[in-house]
Amino acid sequence: MQQTILPNAKQWMRAVAGRQGQEEARLFLARVQARYDELLLQAQRYENKALRYHFEHNILPAIAAYSILSKDGIQKGPALEILDELLESGIESERRMYRFWGRFPFFFDMMKLMLKPMMENRYPERWKIEWLDPGPDVIGLNCRACFYVDKLGEYGFPELTPHFCRLDELLAAEAASNIRFERKQTLATGGMICDFRYVRVK
Repeated sequence: MQQTILPNAKQWMRAVAGRQGQEEARLFLARVQARYDELLLQAQRYENKALRYHFEHNILPAIAAYSILSKDGIQKGPALEILDELLESGIESERRMYRFWGRFPFFFDMMKLMLKPMMENRYPERWKIEWLDPGPDVIGLNCRACFYVDKLGEYGFPELTPHFCRLDELLAAEAASNIRFERKQTLATGGMICDFRYVRVK
């Protein structure tokens, strides 16, 4: 099988180097790459492009990194903090996009128009998304299933799932001047649904 380069390797390298230095970062990423290769070799391959992206680009790299941190004897709390740094570094380009467009008052209307087709493309049936109509100033959807909850639970790492949920909050915070993000429960933390609400800030 041809080796697949660890997704976000450059971003992760910068994040780890900032904490531990270039040489330690290089050694750590080499070990994460090796573990990722093992996981990928043994893993189910998804025909659906969106599912394959989530699984191979996000889920397996997080499992690989967390596994190496745990193997090195790093306690759960600090290991999850490091994982947060890695996951954050991987969404920096998206955060810049939200930061740019979020400055404009029309961003909510643009999001109201584009969110549903984008979600239907990137988050297929494994999320069981229910779209709501709570009014002109709110975008509402509920997720009644989650591929991340399923796969991370299957691999024995359910504690990683909320750290992916956290990325939704980080992205929305970049547009906080015009959009308020609300979510009262998530499947990852024992809720019945993930209830996403994006509210226009007037």
